[in-house]
Amino acid sequence: MVFSFKLPDIGEGVVEGELVKWLVQPGQAVREDTPLFEVLTDKTTAVIPSPRAGSVRELHFAEGAMVPVGAVVVTLDTAETAAASAVPAAVAVAPAALAKAPAAAAPGPVPPTAPVSPTAAESAAAPAELPEHVRAAPATRKLARELGVDIRAVSGTGDHGRITRQDVEQWAARLTAAPAPPVPGLRSLAPTRLEAGPDEERLKLKGLRRRIAQKMRESKDHAAHFTYVEEIDFTAIVALKDALARHGLLLTYLPFVMKAVVLSLRKPEFSYLNAQLDDAAGEIVVKKRYHIGVAAATDPGLLVPVVRDVDRLNLRELAAEVKRLAEGARAGTLPSEDLQGSTFTITSLGKLGGMFATPIINHPESAILGLHKVEKRPVVVDGAIVIRDRMYMSCSFDHRLIDGHVGAAFVQDVKAFLEEPALLMAALA
Repeated sequence: MVFSFKLPDIGEGVVEGELVKWLVQPGQAVREDTPLFEVLTDKTTAVIPSPRAGSVRELHFAEGAMVPVGAVVVTLDTAETAAASAVPAAVAVAPAALAKAPAAAAPGPVPPTAPVSPTAAESAAAPAELPEHVRAAPATRKLARELGVDIRAVSGTGDHGRITRQDVEQWAARLTAAPAPPVPGLRSLAPTRLEAGPDEERLKLKGLRRRIAQKMRESKDHAAHFTYVEEIDFTAIVALKDALARHGLLLTYLPFVMKAVVLSLRKPEFSYLNAQLDDAAGEIVVKKRYHIGVAAATDPGLLVPVVRDVDRLNLRELAAEVKRLAEGARAGTLPSEDLQGSTFTITSLGKLGGMFATPIINHPESAILGLHKVEKRPVVVDGAIVIRDRMYMSCSFDHRLIDGHVGAAFVQDVKAFLEEPALLMAALA
């Protein structure tokens, strides 16, 4: 019996995922719970197992393809005994149901229809003829606003007419299908096709690397970046860290920096550094909680786990949470909720050092703080050359929200807390 396996709902608000890797091949026998494929959603990779025993008949998507929730991913040939067992409706459909299902849910790739570019008159008239309520996830609605698409005019290809990201992107592409005449003197921003050379290898941009590329491009396209660099004297923090270690509390420098950052963010003059700009609504969304993203390097690429409510955690709790998130990021076991909702991000080059960097803002946040290596350097203190523990700190801001003097003042405020730990401890008391 033929069994059509759909991509199940694997998280609240998730409407699609990227099929990163097939773990089976056509003709392969599988047992119940045999891993079938890996899917990436919101930087979290999930392994999807088979709900039944049988053999693989057909794979419906290529690696790297975006798969809507509810789309048939793989078809299995199952034994009659297995076919008679109960199967959740979310992941299986009967042949009769397939006949009544919309085209997007039918097994096998659906050939795209020839795009017809809507005219301006059609685009203007369409919303009045369509219902106000449409089936689309919040992220899809946001994308439509960013692309200038009236989502009510878009035809959904997802289950029960749900509008997917691809629907919005295709509609936006149709609206801009007729390019404007080139402006003399301006370089085209169209993607450049590179010719493959004899000594080159071409690899598919997919998985986490593709998500990172999209996120970085989104940040550079929206935020107006500027970076401010300062050198911090960490001598007192090093002494405090060593003293705590002698009493059994082993800490890195990160919990101290996180606490200093949040103490500064809580000041009214720096509230926009814990805010986001809603371009579509023309509003500044000031966050009242302090969820700090901590960039973590992993083998597949950079992840940003989120430490929630940093202002409510003590140093020991912060250290434990950072350790948990870092270990989960490296193992690839973090749930999607641990990778969402940050209001400010800290990234660290750790032992690699370097004088300064220009970190890219974790859009839609308005700022990101970059840390470098703490190392001993000769400096002048009270007219004498002494050896101190110093660190360079680079902070990038969205100039649309953060004026230059405000960004600089914020870094100086964080610096004051770190160079005088007594101020830090007093504020935490």
